[in-house]
Amino acid sequence: MTSKYIKAAGWISVITGLSLLGTSCKMGNKYPKEVAVLDSLKVQVHKADSVITAVDTAKIKQYNAHITGSIGLLKMLHRDTMSAGAAEVFRNFSGIRWSMEGFLGKRAVMRTEMQKSMDNLTHLGHDMKNGLIKADSVSFYYNFEVKRATELIEAQHISMQTLNSQLPLYTLIALQADSLIALVKQNKKI
Repeated sequence: MTSKYIKAAGWISVITGLSLLGTSCKMGNKYPKEVAVLDSLKVQVHKADSVITAVDTAKIKQYNAHITGSIGLLKMLHRDTMSAGAAEVFRNFSGIRWSMEGFLGKRAVMRTEMQKSMDNLTHLGHDMKNGLIKADSVSFYYNFEVKRATELIEAQHISMQTLNSQLPLYTLIALQADSLIALVKQNKKI
C-alpha cells in the first residue's frame, strides 16, 4: 500500500514540476527588438526626467514674484495710462511670468508621468522578454507605452526650449521694467 502512495506522490511531483516549467519566466524572448526599444526609451525618459528635475525652480519662483510685484505696484499706484512702449514692456513681462508659471505646473505632472512610464516600460519589457503577455495583446501594450514615452520626452524638450527662451528675455525685460518702475516711484510719466 505504501508503494501506491509513493508512486502517486511521484506522479504528482512530476505533474507539478511540469506545470511549473510551463509557467516559468524562462520561456524565451520572442520580441528582442521590441524589448530593446523599450529599454532604450526607458533610458531616454530617465534622461528627460533628470533634465527637468535639475531645473532651479526657486529661481523661477523668484523671477515670477518679481514680475508679480512690479505689475502689482503699477496697479497699486493706479498707473493705467502709460506710453505704448511701456505698456508693451509690462505686457511682455507678464507673458514671461505666465510662461514660467506654465512650466512649473507642467513640470510636476511630467515628473509623475515619467516615473510611471519608466516603471511601465520596465515591467512591459520584462513581461515581453519572458513571454508573460498573450501574443495578441503585445502589440497593443507595446504601442501604447512607446507612444506615451515618446510624447513625454517630446513634452520635456518643448518645455525646456520654452523655459530656456524665456529666462534670457526675463533678464532683458526686467531691466526695462525696473527702470520704468523707478520712474513711476518718482511720479514721472512712463
